[in-house]
Amino acid sequence: MLLPLPLAGAYDYKVGEGQSLAVGDLVRVPLGRRQAVGVVWGPGQGEVAAEKCRAVDAALPLPPLPPPLRALVDWVAAYTLSPPGAVLKMALSVPSALEPAPRVPLGYGAAAVLPDGLALTAPRRAVLAAAAD
Repeated sequence: MLLPLPLAGAYDYKVGEGQSLAVGDLVRVPLGRRQAVGVVWGPGQGEVAAEKCRAVDAALPLPPLPPPLRALVDWVAAYTLSPPGAVLKMALSVPSALEPAPRVPLGYGAAAVLPDGLALTAPRRAVLAAAAD
């Protein structure tokens, strides 16, 4: 579990009964006396005895961190010699970055639904007119 804190590396947590977690999932975990948000970064390293590991409290209802973003966090941390958690904090600092891109329904011709603020240049108007036929 990688936490968005300037820590040396990932922490091991137990997966609770009935939980199904995958790499990239965002979860809430206990950290000391508080709760923290973390990302499942991979399988546990097994350096801590299983009886000393605390369990993941809950999986958050958010899309998982995509593999390219996780790879970027690891690369930036290695390149800048920074703790991976500090880089993860920057990646998670904009919550809307974790939301899927909005889908814009488009059609052709008269049925076209154009997004607000779309600049219709002359070539774009020509394409829509051609599609209407």
